[in-house]
Amino acid sequence: MDATIPTIGFAGDLGDPWVAGIARALSGFDLVPCEEPGGGLPRRAFEPDAGLKILVMHRSRLSPADVARLEELRRELGPAAWPRIILCVSPYVRYAEIERCAALVEAVTPEATAAETLPHQIERMLEHVPGHADRSRRGATPVEVVSSDYELRRVLREAAAHAGYRATDAAALAVGPEAAAGRALTVWDVPVLEPRWEERLERRCRLGPVLALLGFADRAAVAQAREAGASACLDLPCALDDLIDALDRMAKGFVRPRAEPAHAAIARGARPRLRVAPGVG
Repeated sequence: MDATIPTIGFAGDLGDPWVAGIARALSGFDLVPCEEPGGGLPRRAFEPDAGLKILVMHRSRLSPADVARLEELRRELGPAAWPRIILCVSPYVRYAEIERCAALVEAVTPEATAAETLPHQIERMLEHVPGHADRSRRGATPVEVVSSDYELRRVLREAAAHAGYRATDAAALAVGPEAAAGRALTVWDVPVLEPRWEERLERRCRLGPVLALLGFADRAAVAQAREAGASACLDLPCALDDLIDALDRMAKGFVRPRAEPAHAAIARGARPRLRVAPGVG
């Protein structure tokens, strides 16, 4: 085992393809499976010899009895031996149980976007600074924040600008030819309740990487956005650190297209623009 790779526990039903995808997103860490037969609480993760500092625990359901057992285990272990827990939850976990867990866990993250956010969250918890896009690349990369909510797009634009990106904002998503000029990265507050949003997302993705922000994201919405071409998806509201991390990953893999030479446009069938000398014709 490579001692330089942090060891973390992972509890979840790996027979569920979505949960297995979350585990795969954590391939940069040494994962110790802690799931229990029948989907019970991962008691082995709390055994004294487990030695886990961080535990990612996915729960499709979380009953009052589960929370009571976690509270009991916390009393038995004591604060010093208690692992730092990231609770990854499905939409079926009730808010009352999440609220009751607030003192027991480090963070709560929705399962729909956990594959996007967990690696960065764990790196922060381990006080490890990941390799972000360098400042010069950020400064050379334009980002457009699109949302019909003025306050939201202002906050997101200012966050991107503070991180060093050349940030602008717009109230509506442009998908026509006029959108192609100067675009690189897009942050779109996707109106998932509007019809045919997937088509608009797909057309915009042809112009460059898009970070799709999905209010109350679930598996279906994330799958639709990914299928339409989204480079990354986050739930709303989102942590600004997660937003910048997603932009950095998109910027690293993005090569901004150069201006097309005139002869190439003509070869593709574009109509040349003729300059007529004065007095001719």
